[in-house]
Amino acid sequence: MSRSEMDNGDVEMIDGVVLCALVTAGSNAVEANRDQINALNVFPVPDGDTGTNMSLTLRSIVEESQKQPTVHAGDAAQRMAKSALLAARGNSGLISAQLFRGIADVAVGRERITPSELAAGMRAGAIAAYDSVPDPREGTMLTVMRVTADKATEHAGTGAGLADILEVIVQTSVEAVALTPTQLDVLKDAGVVDSGGYGLSVFLSGALEVAQGRGDGTSVFPSPAPIGVEGDGQAGVGARIDFVEAVQEEIFGYCTVFMIEGEGLDVVEIREKTTTFGESAVVAGDSDLVKIHVHPLDPGPVISYGASLGTLSGITILNMDEQTSDWAAGQQSAQPVQATHDTPRLDTAIVAVCAGPGLEAVFAQAGLGACTPITGGDTMNPSVQDLLVAVEAASSDQVILLPNNGNIVAAALQVPDLTDKDVQVIQTRSVQAGLAAVFAFSATSTLDANVSAMGDAAGGVRSGSVTRAVRDAVVSGHEITSGDIMALVDGDLVATTADPISALIEMVRIATDEAELITIYTGVDFDDSSADKALTAAQEVAGEAEVELVRGGQPHYDFLVAFE
Repeated sequence: MSRSEMDNGDVEMIDGVVLCALVTAGSNAVEANRDQINALNVFPVPDGDTGTNMSLTLRSIVEESQKQPTVHAGDAAQRMAKSALLAARGNSGLISAQLFRGIADVAVGRERITPSELAAGMRAGAIAAYDSVPDPREGTMLTVMRVTADKATEHAGTGAGLADILEVIVQTSVEAVALTPTQLDVLKDAGVVDSGGYGLSVFLSGALEVAQGRGDGTSVFPSPAPIGVEGDGQAGVGARIDFVEAVQEEIFGYCTVFMIEGEGLDVVEIREKTTTFGESAVVAGDSDLVKIHVHPLDPGPVISYGASLGTLSGITILNMDEQTSDWAAGQQSAQPVQATHDTPRLDTAIVAVCAGPGLEAVFAQAGLGACTPITGGDTMNPSVQDLLVAVEAASSDQVILLPNNGNIVAAALQVPDLTDKDVQVIQTRSVQAGLAAVFAFSATSTLDANVSAMGDAAGGVRSGSVTRAVRDAVVSGHEITSGDIMALVDGDLVATTADPISALIEMVRIATDEAELITIYTGVDFDDSSADKALTAAQEVAGEAEVELVRGGQPHYDFLVAFE
């Protein structure tokens, strides 16, 4: 089935080209209406990012589909489902991904599918979406997805074509969105409809527009007036001012999203465990790949839990209290809400990958206000999309990207080709090298001058680490047993000991010859007393070198050490 046949409105069979066209138009619609979706975002947290998260998730699906176009409906649907899971951002993004999972399951192995089978896929997706949430709430995106899927299945039974089915379910979605305040008290109190449900309705409206040959989905689709609120409900407006003022007193914690890659992963067990870490848990995936979304007050424990199950990637941790403050400010000024801070433009910005609150603070301070840390490191590699989002959010058209880990360099090198910004990647392979680079940054220098100076500084650092072996292995020609404490310098094993401080002493003794400054960054498990002992022990064997200690808070490494 060709795109031209769809434009004529007679689609009775759907292939990969048509699927891609529908999703592209839906993505365009969400992007065009993103600010209004954000403005309505009060549940589960009023942080103004539902539209942004849905748009980024859908954009990734479209981009991946366009990279590998296919007329095979099953193959196209499978690629969409996988890219949706990998790229899903926030609660709304991960729930949206289940819609694509359902369609993919129905379309598997099929060159073309009927509108009736597409409807069945939507229903399977709605069921998967409910299953992904431990405590599903009505009056949300879930409700709108279920109601529209049921209507699609019902109408498809009449033998209707694609455009006819979409027209019916778009109208159904609008009605379902308008009713959400009658099902969820927080929406009624705020005087708005559910933002995620509205976003889904917008997506379907964009798909309908292209199916009817009326456009490419970039139209404005106003939100319906909320039913069941006191006074006259109004379409297309934000939350009530009294609600806005009240929510600023609440504490919401951190929106935490990451992927686990492993073997024999139990999605149901992981979902149940995730609910113990925070609110708004959404968990989806399979035995090899699981994505987690949750709102903990402290993201550390759930990240550690995930790391115990497999390799982590695509970690995003957002401060929802800051986002809520931004959302409230936007509501009070009656301007479209953005989910990020409105920061002044810079000549050059820096994006640096690291893990640990202390390290993040050092990067931010050393960058003189120009550096934005992004969470990542060993077992927590950010994706290309994560790096790209951070670069796009940076307050400059010139960005220096510091991967700070050998496993992240390849992903970082792809970013410059994906953005219109001038992005320079300094191939830092350790956090220590990244810190040396950012300390060499000058806000008054040109981009080229900073790249040169920062690269030179990064190259002048030796990087040491103290960590625990997680399995039996051979490292630098030495047999290591699981549980051994290892001291490494520039990746080479220099000592194994029974405890971390002894390993630190041996490392400093061996690597301190030409160093003038030794900076020790303590890991997440080191308290003040242990840190003081480590500093004293290192000073005793450091010779003439000056020794400094910083509470890094990084996972996996008891110590990271920079020899300069």
